[in-house]
Amino acid sequence: MVELRESQSVSDSSASTASSDSRRGDIALVGTYDERFIKFFAWYVRRMFRKSFHALRIAKGTRDSLASLAAHRGPVIVVMNHSSWWDPLVALMIGRELCPQRTGCAPMDARELAKFGMLRKLGIFGIDPDDAKSLPAMSRYVLDCFAREPMATLWITPQGRFMDVRDAIALRPGTAAIAARAPGVRCVSLAIEYAFWVDQKPEVFTRLADVPTPATPSTAHWHAGLTAAMQSNGDALAALVRARDASAFEPLSAGEGGRDGSVHPVMDWWLKLRGKQIALSDRTR
Repeated sequence: MVELRESQSVSDSSASTASSDSRRGDIALVGTYDERFIKFFAWYVRRMFRKSFHALRIAKGTRDSLASLAAHRGPVIVVMNHSSWWDPLVALMIGRELCPQRTGCAPMDARELAKFGMLRKLGIFGIDPDDAKSLPAMSRYVLDCFAREPMATLWITPQGRFMDVRDAIALRPGTAAIAARAPGVRCVSLAIEYAFWVDQKPEVFTRLADVPTPATPSTAHWHAGLTAAMQSNGDALAALVRARDASAFEPLSAGEGGRDGSVHPVMDWWLKLRGKQIALSDRTR
């Protein structure tokens, strides 16, 4: 991926039809749209999450913010931190569950996308991260998607590579350049963090925050605003995760383990049979 190494989203099907499409000269691999494949892939990803995580939690208020995004008649850019291979799948889960009306696009390293060509059916397009022409090519491609589809969304990790959530946010310029050229764009920050609480499986924690539109919507001002918003949103999510207060979140999906702090289905049944509490507690004496 360039600014998004793994990703998901959808793009207009016409992007794959006309071989004479001028955008093919800029983009190594053009994304397509296959609603049936997207539905199947989303179902498969939900199964993966149930097996791999105890829960996917969204911070209180995130659902309302996403509902507002779903109703926005204009382009949307969702910027995400990038600490894990799971990040784009988290975005897919959230997008399909809470704002499925929106379509979109997302960049990926063309060499990696060529290995997994089926991902193009999710709307992913490929570019060469080592080519200096990638930035203007990506901008043209995304802006074309925005112009053709009023409900288009760009899902992107502008850090451009895997970074620990404790590292200071430093962004590549591509996202800001697109935002500066997209009339009526709304930008939001999606912070993602993975942590263990009381279950044997890890938890996924997410929080959404708006990126204020700068008074002067230049690339430089958007870059500064995106950086500040991602940093503050990541810090706010980290504080919620450290507090270990489940009431600050609502579950978007639950894993196969069921309730918080469960041990194992057989052990849970045995404890319940003996009248003992099933859920583990993280309280210390």
